[in-house]
Amino acid sequence: MKVLSVVHLKPRKLGSFEEYCLALSRSLVRQGGESVLVFKELPPAAFFQQYIDAGAILETKPFDPFSRESAAALRVLVDKHRPDVVHLHFVDLLSLDVVAAWMCRGVKVVFSDHTSDIPKQRSALRNFALRTSKSGVSLLLDACVSPSDYVKARLVSAGVRTKVTTIYNGVNLGRFRDTPVTEDTGAKYGIGRGSLKVVSITQLIPDKGIQYLIEAAGQLIAQGVDVSFIHVGDGPAEEEYKARVRQLGIEKRFTFAGLLNLPQIADILRQSDVFVLPCTWGEAFSLVILEAMAAGKPVIATNVGGNREAVEDGRNGLIIPPRDVEALAGAIKKLLDPELRREMGRESLARSTYFDVQRWVDESIQLYTRLVKRT
Repeated sequence: MKVLSVVHLKPRKLGSFEEYCLALSRSLVRQGGESVLVFKELPPAAFFQQYIDAGAILETKPFDPFSRESAAALRVLVDKHRPDVVHLHFVDLLSLDVVAAWMCRGVKVVFSDHTSDIPKQRSALRNFALRTSKSGVSLLLDACVSPSDYVKARLVSAGVRTKVTTIYNGVNLGRFRDTPVTEDTGAKYGIGRGSLKVVSITQLIPDKGIQYLIEAAGQLIAQGVDVSFIHVGDGPAEEEYKARVRQLGIEKRFTFAGLLNLPQIADILRQSDVFVLPCTWGEAFSLVILEAMAAGKPVIATNVGGNREAVEDGRNGLIIPPRDVEALAGAIKKLLDPELRREMGRESLARSTYFDVQRWVDESIQLYTRLVKRT
């Protein structure tokens, strides 16, 4: 079986989704198939060979929802590789790429919705038009995949008529459990041994809620709580957030580590005490939560999107309302208790076993196989 994965992202780092692409390629090749990965641009030189070693064939194409050039480029790639399955990731359901894939004779078209939900004010007429459009376009799909039951319900509510299958995301568990620590995080970022280390990993955009974590950090440090923060990731709001940290006078306790790859992230997570994802939008299903769970850490997450499908309040973490600085600061203070952290960390580790990247790959290939056999 040959699968052409059309992935609307720039693989500028090695993250858990990139590891999924590598694991999918290895599994397909091991089973006598082929994996073609189509990105917006090629992976950087530091990671390029990993894709080749996994047996992936790498291609690029432009991505624009309503561009004929984008759709035509996809048709060219399908004609070149003649896949059995085209799987669209991070592509707009209403894009011309979906239509172009459907027009390719003999190809099964799979669409995955990875998007987080931002509530928007629309007129009744606009909502009707969107629902009608999605309902019609969804009939061009052979399968629709959601990463959580939250996204599945959202797709059905939006008018998608093709059967939606939930295939939960996964991560490379061994990377976060078994690999040795290579660098002392405390020494690198100037964190004292007794300080509670709180880690966040996300793009720096308002919907990820890091501005509320900064305010909570300011409150806690002003109260004399011995806590330090490391944020991993970059984004358009970075300078604004750094300025606020300086304004609060907590720059020695709130470190922006920048964009890092999985080995460095695993180092930081394994040496941390608490993980926080304070997003305000309907998070589809967070890979970084799964990474923290695989490292055996308690998770503080907001009550939005698919977060509660990974984090159970009071068991492997704490669920708080979004945009609530007081609740976020209170949750961090609650986890100053080392025994509570250990209990929740053990539960995270146990729950993470299901969220293995190979299970994600296996379920994806099983779906492809069912579709191809239907022909």
